[in-house]
Parts: sequence; structure tokens; C-alpha cells
Amino acid sequence: MNVGFVSLGCSKNLVDSEYIIALFKDERFKIEKDPSKCDVIIINTCGFILSAKQEAIDTILEMAEYKKDRLKRLIVTGCFVERYKEELIKEFPEVDAFLKFDDYEKMKEIFTSVIGVDFLSCDNTTRTLLTPSYFAYLKISEGCNHRCAYCAIPNIRGRFKSVSMEELLIEAKRLADMGIKELNVIGQDTAFYGIDLYHHFALSELLEKLDELPFTWIRLLYLYPDEMDDKLLKVIKNSKHILPYFDMPVQYGSDKILKAMRRPTTAAYLKERFDMIHTIFNGEEILRTTFMVGFPGEEEEDFNETLAFIKQERFDSLGAFTYSREEDTPAYNFDNQVDEDVKQKRYEILMQAQKKIVEEKNFEKIGKTYQVLIEKNEAIFNRSIGRAYFSAPEGVDPNIIIENAPDLDIGSMVEVKIKGYRDYDLIGELA
Repeated sequence: MNVGFVSLGCSKNLVDSEYIIALFKDERFKIEKDPSKCDVIIINTCGFILSAKQEAIDTILEMAEYKKDRLKRLIVTGCFVERYKEELIKEFPEVDAFLKFDDYEKMKEIFTSVIGVDFLSCDNTTRTLLTPSYFAYLKISEGCNHRCAYCAIPNIRGRFKSVSMEELLIEAKRLADMGIKELNVIGQDTAFYGIDLYHHFALSELLEKLDELPFTWIRLLYLYPDEMDDKLLKVIKNSKHILPYFDMPVQYGSDKILKAMRRPTTAAYLKERFDMIHTIFNGEEILRTTFMVGFPGEEEEDFNETLAFIKQERFDSLGAFTYSREEDTPAYNFDNQVDEDVKQKRYEILMQAQKKIVEEKNFEKIGKTYQVLIEKNEAIFNRSIGRAYFSAPEGVDPNIIIENAPDLDIGSMVEVKIKGYRDYDLIGELA
């Protein structure tokens, strides 16, 4: 039986997909990338914002077309289903099963019934990795206790729930034994880790234990700045493998809008956190963040204040998005919704300012040498492409283009000297 998978959305969703795929790893199944050759297709959806919901709908419609030929079963799960299962059942009769998160506990029984194959003896306690052989994600928690006015994730994923340290260390050791070089620690709010199980922030303790394993890089993602403390920063500073890479969702630079967003911080406090990082890491630190424009009530003055904040802090990597009005969130009913054309204009201004900052930072890297993880060869261009410690996987941050080196081993680490840049990407040569 040929089985196809489509995993949409974030890396946290990808980990869920890896556990689902593990059910199909015995000889009765073949994982097939071509949907036209599939007997079963499983779609893991995202439902965070409007664009993600539209992508989920488009994907369901696209995959459903294959039921006219070979495809026998189409199954849909994920955040989109969690939010809209009853509506989806009515709208998509061609889908054979919609699975909410509560259904995961009885997934074997559901698959046995829907697909007609016995899954009861299958093991999905270990993941089937969908990432390349050299990096993987370690999801340390589920859900979120923050109640930001614009965000539907607590409604979808529930309250914050940590995975026990014992389980995580078993999984991390398994990944290390597989030869994973880069471990990316993820959760909706990684700094909150342990508060429910151990009654204190336990991320520092987890990282100390992970640092004992033979990874080359350990990268921490989705870290709320207001929960960061001296202990965590010193653990990172004194570690062997943990990168000084701080991925912190800031969202805005004006106290008025931060308060309206129900964010648990102020612009001044954020600056204090950044200054603390700068002091401890003395220029080696990487600050990555996200910003939102067009939140209800945003005025030109607020936007300019945020623009000034960005220019002052000079983030190494910044992603921005326009506010998406989501039902079942407080901000959905806020007054003074911002026009879409105004949102888009402000977004473009913000990203243009960030591009200038990145170009300045790239110029500062010329002449320096970095350890680079090789991800792709492009023989036709006589070059390879990789990432240094300041770039997370999945194409979010800048790549390093290595000229005159078209056949480096994928997943290997090489020394590269930077000699220029093109837009966001750096250009180098083997050192």
C-alpha cells in the first residue's frame, strides 16, 4: 500500500507528522512522494492564520482530486481540523476521516477502521524523521498559557504542557545515536518549560543535560524574552554545543500596542533583556525575532515607534507579518481595524528597513571565517550552499553560498571565509 503525507505549518507540526508516519514504517507500506501513486494520503494541517487556513483548504482540494483514480482514503488532521472539524465534515465529504488531537490516543484504532489494515501492533513511540539526516527537532512542550489578544493557538493546542525531562533525554540520545549534528529545541514557549511538572522554569537544567550529548549544535527556538533569566544565559554561555542564538517573538516596539496585544512586557523591558544578552555574549549573540504590523488601533505614531525600535536594536534576523483577524480571539472584535493596504505598506517599509540592517551586518562579516553545515550542492553553478551558527534550518535565515565547491558532502562541516554578500545571503570560499 502506497502512503503519502503532506505536512503543513510549523516545525512543531512536523514533529507530529513524524510520529504519525511511524505507524507506516513496516513492510506492508511504502512511503510515496507522488500523490498520483498513493492509495492513502494523510494531510497534517495548520490553522493559525488566514493564509494557513487557505493553504489547508487548497491542499485538501488538490489531494481529493486523486480519489478519481487510484487514491482510496484521504485523512486530514492538525490545527485546522482542531478548529473547524464539524464545518469541514460538511464541506469535504470526500475526506474519509478528520482527526482532532484527542483522537491521537486512539489513532491506531481509527486507522485500522478507516484504512482497513490492522495498525494495533504498530509502534509510533519513535519518530520517522522528515528532516535531512543531519538535523532534527526536539519538541519539549505543547500548548501555551499566554493569552495574546490576536492568537488562536491556546484555543487550538490547549494549555502549556511540558514533556518530561526523562522522555526528552531518551529521545535526544536516540537522535544523537542516529548521527544528528544539529538539535533544534522547539515548543510554543520554550522558556516556560518545566513550570507545570517541576514548578519552576527548568529549561536551564534540560539544556545542561542535552549539552552532554555529542551534538555539534544545539539551537533554542521560540524563547519568550520576558522569561529569560541570568541562569539560562550563563548555561548557554558556558556550554559546549548550545548556540548563542536567541529566537524571541517581540511582535511590537510600542507599549500602547503591546498592551493592546496583551503581551506580558514593555519595550523598555525588552531592551533590558537584549542589553543583558549583549553584555554576556559580547557580540557573538544572534537575535532573531518576529514583528506584527497592522494590529487594531495601530496608528502612524505607533508604527514609527516600532520602526525606531528595530533600527536601534538591529536584529540579525527579523520576520514580519500583517495582522490576521482570527475568530475566537479577543482582537477579532477590537475597534479600529487597520485597512489591508495600510498594513501592507507598513510591512514593506519595515522589511526594507530590516534589509538595510542585514546588509550592514553582512558587510561586517566579510573577512571572517565560520563553520558551515553543508545542505545542498549546485554543480551547475559550481557551488555549495550551507548555514553557519547564525542561521536556523528551513530557509528562515541567510544561507552561505560557497563558490568553486560543487561537491561537498551533505551534512558535513567545513570552514568558510566570507568574501561578500548578495541581498540576505553571504558568499564565501573554503578556508
